[in-house]
Amino acid sequence: YFFFSLSGCPRATFAGKKGKLSGDEILNTKFKTSDVLENDEEIKQLNKEISELNESNSEMEAAMVKLQSQISTMEKNLKNIEEENKIIEEQNEALFLELSGLSQALIQSLANIRLPHMEPISEQNFDAYVNTLTDMYTNQECYQNPENKDLLESIKQAVKGIQV
Repeated sequence: YFFFSLSGCPRATFAGKKGKLSGDEILNTKFKTSDVLENDEEIKQLNKEISELNESNSEMEAAMVKLQSQISTMEKNLKNIEEENKIIEEQNEALFLELSGLSQALIQSLANIRLPHMEPISEQNFDAYVNTLTDMYTNQECYQNPENKDLLESIKQAVKGIQV
């Protein structure tokens, strides 16, 4: 007959060892009163820091919302300005084309009329020619002799058909 004892069983040996704790181990696992007080103070300090961080985060989030609102408003304003600029550019282009057409019509109408001391009108001397015409009509009293009156009348007749 074979007798088995618990002392020979590996499982029993492990269970027995597991259940036994030394006195030092028991003391090490228990909390001392001073440790609890220190932990309580640390927890209070951590809770305070967490509250401060939450408050700071809330302030930062509010600032971010305000900043996003300002950015959104600026983007809308920029878009409006860009649209207005596009309209102005289109109007300027239309005016430039109209001015170009008027310039060409004026050059064609006045091609055969020579102003005193000037070459016939062309694109190269257009500005000077127009300035001279403006001066002539602004200061008509200086151009009272019959020859100048005939010149002014010829100019009037030449530009009569130009649609402005």
